[in-house]
Amino acid sequence: MTVKDQDGKVVFSKSKEYEVYDLHLPSNKKGYEGFDDWDLTAMTHINLGLEPLETDSHTFVVPLKAGTKSVEIEAAYKFSYEESDTATWKKVSKKIEF
Repeated sequence: MTVKDQDGKVVFSKSKEYEVYDLHLPSNKKGYEGFDDWDLTAMTHINLGLEPLETDSHTFVVPLKAGTKSVEIEAAYKFSYEESDTATWKKVSKKIEF
């Protein structure tokens, strides 16, 4: 999410990553050292993601300088499929005038 004032200056920015991991941990059954041919049952599944049709909501208080006439708020949901590659799935923006 990004908030810009009427001059286009970014006054607030926040992002959140939703991630899912499948890891080999020392506490797992055999497979930790040699990955045991990538035995999925020897992995620990850590789900910090969003499930289908699940929503997440946050409220932020953004202090603005005196004289701010308007702000443009943009929120985007992006999918990172590689470290340097992302695709924007959904983007919304709203302008608020004071």
